[in-house]
Order: sequence, then C-alpha cells, then structure tokens
Amino acid sequence: MGNAKAIKRPAVTAGFTPVVKKTAAYTVKNSEADTLFKWNSATGFNFTLPPVKKTAAGVFFDFAIELVPSSGSHGVAPNSADKVFILSKTDGQAVTLDNTTDAVGDGFRLISDGVDGWHLVAKVGTPA
Repeated sequence: MGNAKAIKRPAVTAGFTPVVKKTAAYTVKNSEADTLFKWNSATGFNFTLPPVKKTAAGVFFDFAIELVPSSGSHGVAPNSADKVFILSKTDGQAVTLDNTTDAVGDGFRLISDGVDGWHLVAKVGTPA
C-alpha cells in the first residue's frame, strides 16, 4: 500500500446519500463519491467514471433509471485504462442497461478497487 494516495471523501450529511439527476452525458467526479446518479432522459447517454487509480478503494457510485430511454441505452463508461468487472468487459468498455427491458428504478452500484477497475456489486435490471 506504499503507493496509495489519500483521497478526501466528500462531506455527506449523516445518513443521507446525495441524489443527482442528469439529462445528458456527464463525467462523474471523485468528490461525488457515494452519490446516486439518475438518468433522466428519453435519449440514452453514458456517465463516465473517474480514473480508478485516482479513486480510493471502496468508493462507490450508484446509478438508476428515472426516465426510460425511447432511443439508445443508458450506461456507465470507465476511464479508457480501467475496466468494469462484469461478464468479459475490456478496458474502457461501458456497462449499459438493456433499453428493451428497462424500467424506472433499474440500475447498479460500482465500487472502485483502487487498482484497475470497478466492481459491479448490486443490480436491478439487466446490465451488460
């Protein structure tokens, strides 16, 4: 752990998770750790995660559908050098929800391992 960087976690009101609604592509910041991001657009778009090597191990982000897309799919893309550990994803490959079966409330949680990727640990719906 000699190379571990101290990353300041954001101040969160005790017992409350910040909720952020977005209508277009957005790059998530480390300062928004432990936030629930909601897709609120009829056109699918991606959230982009911060680089995992600049994110403390254990930091998580939640993602959920507030508005089901009528075109495209909602997804989350890692930094180009990172991966999401689900199925056989490769570096930089996004995790998307299936727009043919999406429902309001579908989503997932991604947790940083602080080394080379994000782990999908909870899901509702069918992320692929």
